[in-house]
Amino acid sequence: MNIDYSSKASIGMLKRIPAGYFRMGSRFHAREYPPRMVQVGEFQIAQVPVTVSQYSVFIDSKMQKDKKWWSAEGWDWLNGNSVGWGRKDRNMPDGWEAQLKRPFRPVTGVTAYEAEAYCAWLGNVKNQSARLPTEEEWEYTARGEDGRAFPWGDGFIRTFANVVEGEHFALLDAGNTHQDSSPFGVMDMCGNAQQWTSSAYAPYPKENVPPGPLCVARGGSFNDTAFGARTSYRRGYPPGFFYPFLGFRIVVGVV
Repeated sequence: MNIDYSSKASIGMLKRIPAGYFRMGSRFHAREYPPRMVQVGEFQIAQVPVTVSQYSVFIDSKMQKDKKWWSAEGWDWLNGNSVGWGRKDRNMPDGWEAQLKRPFRPVTGVTAYEAEAYCAWLGNVKNQSARLPTEEEWEYTARGEDGRAFPWGDGFIRTFANVVEGEHFALLDAGNTHQDSSPFGVMDMCGNAQQWTSSAYAPYPKENVPPGPLCVARGGSFNDTAFGARTSYRRGYPPGFFYPFLGFRIVVGVV
């Protein structure tokens, strides 16, 4: 029986983010320096990160093995021609069988390559320009025009997000922590799962980083404390890295 996977694929609920200016960065960490004013155009972003259920359609369709969705570097990674960081099976996210038991949690254990391929496939089947957000788009979504330190304001409240201080110590269903909501109503920007962006990461002077290109990841996770969950905090990982606390969300073109 042929299954129409295009009808099963889901972009999910989107939030429209208006064009605007905001204060990006901070003085609290070298990765965030210098604070500066940034202009962002209008876009739409998923209200929550991509879930296991959403990503499973990509896996079930077998389309993740089609070269046309992958960058050249991603295709090399998928086929074992670049470092896999211990990944035994690159055809599915790390720990996939366990993740399938929690379908509404953010999908994690994915590389930036896999996140990009999923976006390319999803955009094709939905006739949309699906992609990863830039880090400017991500930070603007998280903190709004007033430059707040956390999605809900400047003061940290440990029960408002799935971070270490909240003492869950594991992923929760996407959007489960209702107070972790940005000025635009976008959820899970502070905690639950870190998220890949499309932006390249440039190390600050004398920063010790792995060799090769790096991609920016934003947001906090169940594995992060409040400091690392601030809206301005940023990290750089090789695009072939994957962690049980690292996922992604999508941006699509404005209709």
